[in-house]
Amino acid sequence: MHSSTKRFPNGPFMIYQYYQEIKDYNFSEDQILVFGCHELGKHYSGYAQTALHHFGAKLGQGEGRQGQSYGIPTIAKNGEVLDLNLIQNYINNFKQYAKNHPHLEFYLTEIGCGFANFRVNQIGPLFKNSPTNIYFPRSFVPFLEDLTVFSVEDIEYVWKADDTHIELPLNTGTTVRLKLDHHQRLNMQPNVWEKFNTNQNIQYFTLKEQQFNQLDQAIENFRKEEALLFSELM
Repeated sequence: MHSSTKRFPNGPFMIYQYYQEIKDYNFSEDQILVFGCHELGKHYSGYAQTALHHFGAKLGQGEGRQGQSYGIPTIAKNGEVLDLNLIQNYINNFKQYAKNHPHLEFYLTEIGCGFANFRVNQIGPLFKNSPTNIYFPRSFVPFLEDLTVFSVEDIEYVWKADDTHIELPLNTGTTVRLKLDHHQRLNMQPNVWEKFNTNQNIQYFTLKEQQFNQLDQAIENFRKEEALLFSELM
C-alpha cells in the first residue's frame, strides 16, 4: 500500500497519510481494516462483508474493534441511514481509539459511501484532526488537505497523456501528473495532482475547479475525435 509523505511547514505536502488501493487481504498483525457498518452488526455487504469473512468482524457487533477490523456505524438499528452528526460521534470514538493505539495502522475504507449513499465530500471532512496512524483512501485528499490551487494557460492545448497519467505544466517549468487511464473520466477522479521532487518527496496540488471541468471536456472531445478517426480507418 502506498502512503504519502508528511507535511512540512509552509509547503504543499500532506498532513495525513494515504493508500492507493487495497490490493489483497494479507494484512500484517498491526494493520486494521476500518469499515462502515450497521449499528446491530449486520455485516452483509460491501467492506462490512469483507471484514466478516477476512478480518474477524463479528455478526451482532456494530461499533468498535473486531479482530483485525474496526466498525464505524453509518446505518441505524432501524435500517435507516444515520445523520452525519451521529456518524461524527462514532468517528470521534474511532479517532480516540487510533490515538490510544499508536502501534497499529488503520486503513480506512470509504465508509458511508456505499449503501448509506453519502459522498466522499461529506464524509472526508469528518476525519480532520485524525492521528497519523490512520491511512485514508486517496479520494479523501481534497477534503482533508489544504492543497495549493494552480491554473494553466491554454489548458485545452497543453495537456499531455500516456497510458496511465494526464500531465500539465506548472509555471515553475515543472509538471504535475494525475493518474488516469483511457477508460476513466477525469471529473470522476479526485482533483489531486502530484509533483515529484528530486529527493522523491511528493507535493500535491489541486487544479482550479473551472479549469478542471474545462480539461475534462477537452479530454472527452479528443477521445471522441480519436475514436471517429479510428473508425474511418477501419
